[in-house]
Amino acid sequence: MFAGRIVSMGWVNEMVRPRSDVPSSSMSYGLGFWLDASAGSVILEGSDARVSFRSSHDPGAHVTHTVISNTSDGAWPIARYLCDRFAPTT
Repeated sequence: MFAGRIVSMGWVNEMVRPRSDVPSSSMSYGLGFWLDASAGSVILEGSDARVSFRSSHDPGAHVTHTVISNTSDGAWPIARYLCDRFAPTT
């Protein structure tokens, strides 16, 4: 998607433009995507009964990781580990 092959780059830019902020964190929300200003990543996540997923993309590092689980809370521990593991270093 971030190469403009799924939707145009104009739409990608609109989808990841912050629309609302979360005052208690560095997160904001675009069009369906969480935006983590501190890490510079774009996040898509969700869950339902017996399923969960989280996909995180760091456009600067060109790194994407996705975790899919067949349990309602199974994706989160691995997603947190990957987020910590691939967090940008300063």
